Amino acid sequence: MEDREMLEKIAQSAQELDIPEALKPEQIKKRCKKKRSRYRAVAAAACLCLCFGAGSAAYFNEQKQVKYSQTAGISGETDDGAAAQTDLESMPGKETEAPAPVKKLGKMYKLASGYQEVYRVLKKDSQRKRAQMSGGTVERKEIEAVGGTSVADSVDLDATTAQSSSGIKDIAAQKDGADFSNTNLQVEGVDESDCVKTDGKFIYVVQDAQIQVLDVRNRIPEKAGVIQPEMDEDTDRICEIYVADGLLTVIIQTEQTELKQDRQTAEAMKKAGYDQVVRYEEDIQQIVTESLTKAVTYNIADPEKPVYQDTVTQDGQFITSRKVANRLYLFTGQTLHIAEGVQRKEPELWLPRVDEKLVPADCIYLPKAGNQGLLMSSIDLADSMKVRDKKLLINQYAKLYVSSRSVYVYYEEYADDAVKTRIARFALEPGGTIQAKAAKSVKGSIQDTFAIHEREGYLQVLTSVTSTEPWENRVYVLDENMQVAGRLTGLAEGEQIYAARFAGDIGYFVTYRNTDPLFTVDFSDPAQPKVIGELKVTGFSEYLHFWSDDRLLGIGHETDPDSGMTIGIKLSMFDISNPRKVKEEAKLVLNGVSESDALYDYKTVLVSPKKNLIAFTTKKNQELFKEHYRVFSFVDGAFERRVKYTLHSGTDAYPDSRWRSLYVGDMLYLVNERKIYTFAIADGCKNAAKLKFD
Repeated sequence: MEDREMLEKIAQSAQELDIPEALKPEQIKKRCKKKRSRYRAVAAAACLCLCFGAGSAAYFNEQKQVKYSQTAGISGETDDGAAAQTDLESMPGKETEAPAPVKKLGKMYKLASGYQEVYRVLKKDSQRKRAQMSGGTVERKEIEAVGGTSVADSVDLDATTAQSSSGIKDIAAQKDGADFSNTNLQVEGVDESDCVKTDGKFIYVVQDAQIQVLDVRNRIPEKAGVIQPEMDEDTDRICEIYVADGLLTVIIQTEQTELKQDRQTAEAMKKAGYDQVVRYEEDIQQIVTESLTKAVTYNIADPEKPVYQDTVTQDGQFITSRKVANRLYLFTGQTLHIAEGVQRKEPELWLPRVDEKLVPADCIYLPKAGNQGLLMSSIDLADSMKVRDKKLLINQYAKLYVSSRSVYVYYEEYADDAVKTRIARFALEPGGTIQAKAAKSVKGSIQDTFAIHEREGYLQVLTSVTSTEPWENRVYVLDENMQVAGRLTGLAEGEQIYAARFAGDIGYFVTYRNTDPLFTVDFSDPAQPKVIGELKVTGFSEYLHFWSDDRLLGIGHETDPDSGMTIGIKLSMFDISNPRKVKEEAKLVLNGVSESDALYDYKTVLVSPKKNLIAFTTKKNQELFKEHYRVFSFVDGAFERRVKYTLHSGTDAYPDSRWRSLYVGDMLYLVNERKIYTFAIADGCKNAAKLKFD
């Protein structure tokens, strides 16, 4: 008998009964942590209910209790489709009541009234997709029932979309006087997972299904051990990690392969007259693989002997994550598909789970149409990985921007012959809840991931309007309720934004056509943002980073001002001591160098004014299997070349390597999943050692 069938039988015959503390789901979960299956905890709870004659099977989150209704036969839903929920806030031991959820977020989302409404939206979208694949059509009334808008094919799985300014501070760990670099963060106080991390004593490197631990306490790296998390499948892989305060958090992408009934094929064969062949749905089976993301923690007080602590699971493909103090925010995405024959009374077949619990209906926000699920959760790392809250957004093509106090979900939509960006804000509350707040639409599209920034309760957004002639750029300032507090229009006509950065009251952004105008915007009065400066130079910057209070570093391309042809990678140092009169103090052009990961992935760049280092890798078009590591300093108003080191050549190349630069003390390290190179900063960045650990 399947777990679902077992639960249904229990729900039909059970009566409510208080569950002893030792048998509550939280306690059972702790016992089952080391070997998890998405159905195991539910099955275990079902067995306990049978043994003690317990009542209805229940799913819990931290705010709501959702029961299986014997009448409706569906979790969290009554006969009329309304959510059957009881506030845990009103139960014994709770003193405050959770605020009522926001029911509508502009034109982007509305709160689901129950699982029935979620099922209807997903079902209509699945029918439409099947009709498109078979060349058929869907009746107009069906399209209108869910809003009639087009649906994008997938959620944006770009993990580099949650950026803001980290200010002008050197990105280095300062705790207890430690002298080592951190991941190149974009929001100060918001940590980001990465494939390489250090705590100043050891370097941790993600290597497919394991983590290499390198001891750098004696400056020259030595292999200290390997951490191998328990994997469910050979295809499992480690995505990224966190290292902080003696805790290692590992994010793992796994999958679950099961044999399930193929109801869709069975129904189709019955309709085609094969009743004698297909008598029961169980006659037709299919192999189903579903993605699952796990976050696993280890105590690494002794990195050579890590101690497993806790695990939390979340359905879907890993998109990105953020960590604020001891709170982990995990984002996953998946297509939510309802096959033929699957009923609305079976939400376990079409809704995702967080830590093996279905997302309640009152945590689901719906668009007019769509089937791409964006699932975000709040996890307490200091309390046994307890899930504090979760939200499921049935999305279109969405991106994320995460600050220390908000999550912004935004996507572009073409309507009325123009591109609009719709932005929804979710507040990250101190207790761990993710609270929907408001949404707004602005004209144009966000061209650069650094062009959206939250400061002191205001969201600053830079957009480019390219659907009309001439092109223009806009500045919006939105308040906490996503209402427009101020705006600027008609900027840099005929051009579009390529890079942006914010610090304090001032924002800088670069537009480009054949020259590189660097604009300075004063945001001191949110109601009246002002352009107070403009500098035109050749080429354009695609990455900006504050070097000091009065200098801004730009990395981009140098171009011919007449033809627009690219000449090479360009480093610019802008003097911003007077924001009204910005100057290009120095520049360095790498002639013939065409590509650099620094232009597209900010985590590949090390910028350290403290150590006077600018480090990244570069490539040339004609050298597909060769890469160079380059290190620069800024001395007496000019760029100085420190290192040019060839990394790959010939058939031994790994062109897709994820290189990371970091320093510990007076040593500079360049690391990928197989090798680590060591450079002595005090000795002119001379190559001191190389260690291969694959």
